[in-house]
Amino acid sequence: MNTLTLKIPQMHCSHCVSKITTFVSEVEGVEEVQCHLKSKEVQVGFHSPADREKIIEAIEECGFEVC
Repeated sequence: MNTLTLKIPQMHCSHCVSKITTFVSEVEGVEEVQCHLKSKEVQVGFHSPADREKIIEAIEECGFEVC
C-alpha cells in the first residue's frame, strides 16, 4: 500500500474533516484516510488505480486547497 501526506491549510473543524474524508474515500483504490486538525494534514493509504493526482482532485472538488 502507498501512503501520501498532504497539507490542507483550510481544514479547521470536524465538518472539514468529515467532508474531506468522504470525498477522498470515494476515490477507487483508497483504503484509509486520516485527517489531523492540529497539523492540518491528511494521510491517505491507497493502491492502484488511485494516485496522487486523483486524491488531490477529490480534495479540491470538495472545496479545499492542497499545498
